Parts: sequence; C-alpha cells; structure tokens
Amino acid sequence: MFKKVLVPVDLQDTQFCLTALKLALREVHGNGAQLHIIAVVPGYNNSIVSSFFSEKEHQESLKRFSELLVSFANEHVDEQIKSELKVFEGSASEEINRYVRNNGIDLVVMRAHQRSKIDAFLLGSVSARVVERAFCSVFVLRS
Repeated sequence: MFKKVLVPVDLQDTQFCLTALKLALREVHGNGAQLHIIAVVPGYNNSIVSSFFSEKEHQESLKRFSELLVSFANEHVDEQIKSELKVFEGSASEEINRYVRNNGIDLVVMRAHQRSKIDAFLLGSVSARVVERAFCSVFVLRS
C-alpha cells in the first residue's frame, strides 16, 4: 500500500525510535517499498549553536551525525531493504515535512515524547506539527 515510508530518528536517543522503526520495517518488508530514515540536528544558523562551534567543528559534527545514522541503520535494518539515509539541520518538524513533500513520502511513522503540559506548551510537539502539516499519512506511536 505504501511505497515510501519515513522514520525520523533522534540520534541522541535511538532506543526511543526503535518501536517506530520496527513498525515501518513491517510495512516495507516484502512490499517492495522504500524505507527513508532521517535525523534532524539543530541548525548551525541557530545563534546558540554557531556561537560555540567553528565552521570546521560544524562540518565534523554533521559528518559524525551521518556516521551515527549509518551505524543505526546497519544495526537495525536488513540490508535487503531499500533505504535512504539523510541528516538535516534545522527545525525537526519543518525538515521532516519538507522531506515528505520533496520525496513523495506516503507514510511517516514516529514516536511522540510524553511531555508535561508545560513542556508541551513551551517547547511544542514535533509530532503534532508533523501531523498538522504533513501531505501524507502519519502514524504516531505514544510512548
């Protein structure tokens, strides 16, 4: 049914994303579907980030995040499954939705952090913003 399935991964807490990944793998396995795994890290244009890191450190950190994503995929995704891996910088919800639009994603499978009402109000919810703005089906798993 779905030809392109996306799983956003938090590289700081990969264990948190495993349930979503397992569900996505179940959806793509044997269906000829393509698995997309992305990670979004804070952007270098963020004044807090750029004030602490040089451009060289910035590039090295992006390389390291890419290596972590490849390692995560190698550990959890069967090599027979077609998959795309990407690391982006910026707002997680914006980058996820941009990726959905630009790559014709049919389904996003992601976990939702359980936050207090105050945290949710102050920080917002990435999963809620993805659901609000996505141009495809979104399956959100509660923690």
